[in-house]
Amino acid sequence: PPPPPLSPPPPPSPPPPPAPKLPPPAPKPPPWRGKPNIILISVDDMGYGDSCSYYRSCPIPTPNIDRLAREGVRFTDGYVTAPVCGPSRAGLLNGVYNQRFGNEGNADFNYQIPARHKTMPEALKAAAGYYTGMIGKWNMPRRAESVFDEVDGVMDWAGEYWPTGKYYVGVDGAAYLGRVTGRPHWGPTRPGDEYLTDRLTRHAIEFIRRNCAKEFFLYLAYNGPHDPWQAKQAHNVKYSHIQPEPKRIYVSMVAAIDEGVGLVLNTLNQLGLDDGKTLIAFISDNGPDFGRRGQAGWEANWPEYIMMGDPGPFSGWKNGFWEGGSRVPFILRWPGQIAAGSVYSQQVMAFDLLPTFVAAANGRLPGGTVSDGVDLLPYVRGSGEIPHQVLFWKGEKQGAARMGDWKYLRGYGSSPATLQPGTHKLFNLKSDITEQRDVSHANGAILQELKSRWRAWCMTLPTSRSGRSPAGDCN
Repeated sequence: PPPPPLSPPPPPSPPPPPAPKLPPPAPKPPPWRGKPNIILISVDDMGYGDSCSYYRSCPIPTPNIDRLAREGVRFTDGYVTAPVCGPSRAGLLNGVYNQRFGNEGNADFNYQIPARHKTMPEALKAAAGYYTGMIGKWNMPRRAESVFDEVDGVMDWAGEYWPTGKYYVGVDGAAYLGRVTGRPHWGPTRPGDEYLTDRLTRHAIEFIRRNCAKEFFLYLAYNGPHDPWQAKQAHNVKYSHIQPEPKRIYVSMVAAIDEGVGLVLNTLNQLGLDDGKTLIAFISDNGPDFGRRGQAGWEANWPEYIMMGDPGPFSGWKNGFWEGGSRVPFILRWPGQIAAGSVYSQQVMAFDLLPTFVAAANGRLPGGTVSDGVDLLPYVRGSGEIPHQVLFWKGEKQGAARMGDWKYLRGYGSSPATLQPGTHKLFNLKSDITEQRDVSHANGAILQELKSRWRAWCMTLPTSRSGRSPAGDCN
């Protein structure tokens, strides 16, 4: 039979409708011009080389601290006023050389802040009406409760990271000395126990959420990575390649801080408090410390002593005036106001943060409040000036000064571990960042200038509160 007739081809499909025109992208909001919220994040005994943004040989990644640096300004030559916690915090929070008020060491803890002088939170409240909060390590003679609107997790010296029952030894009035055990090294060992660093972070986030409609200042003062040596089991697994065990505990403590910084940044973004509405500073109170036999919880099979943190390329550590003891991670992040990825290489000091914060808040230092610092904002924005011609340090018979590339060191022997009152050394940090070559004999005029400047500054200082350093003890 003949084949059936072919079906006619289907009609062509109609052309697709034209794509709808997308609306133009929303204009980028203008830079925030109001007063910023201010968050100061302080850490305890973290070395210059513990953050990857400062030292490529960092032992573990620190992505959130590095984000602060990547989105703000990293100070390569940022210093604290003293290489130990109590005096360092006195310089940071009073905005002055800590020796000015008779505080040269932890033995001077009960020094007197002049009655009219306002600490950082008091100055921000008086100058710009900020609501203030503090979480963590305080270590100041005025009671935190009398200085801040809100406080939580208050410590003077240190705190255990895992709770004993319902409290943490050393925290919120729970006695520390004589009660610290340093155990467990890895936790939690009981369901529901919260690691102290995580607890401080949680309370910081709760403070931010409660006060997001206000202009606030938050001092988030982690006690980590100071001993006792305790960390989270999850980090023990993650960093199992790091040996010996004390070093693994230390890097795990740093990791918990870095995670906390990330959670704070995420919270600010969720609440719409980023994009220039919040200025963040990050700083360590001094260089790294040793773990050693005799510390609470130190195990018999651990090394006799070991440097826990990383001073980076520098010599020295906590308690000494070599670079490794007083040069620290020092970062400012303020989107839209400070150029992202900036690097600033002139010398600055922790006492600069108080006048910087007050200036950022469009305020002035209250009457009766003095500061040895300067507002850093014009400098990081390219003013071309130098914030400080000379910086000074002193602690009993030891001291130091820095002028440009020149570093003057007094009272030390051939290494940071040897004290030798009456000695004077000179280093050129540009060519000798490790402070290995004393060039005082070849540069006598510079040595004499720095000795004279240091002594003139020293002669202005009072007797330290403990009496260990009499006024005029400057020879």
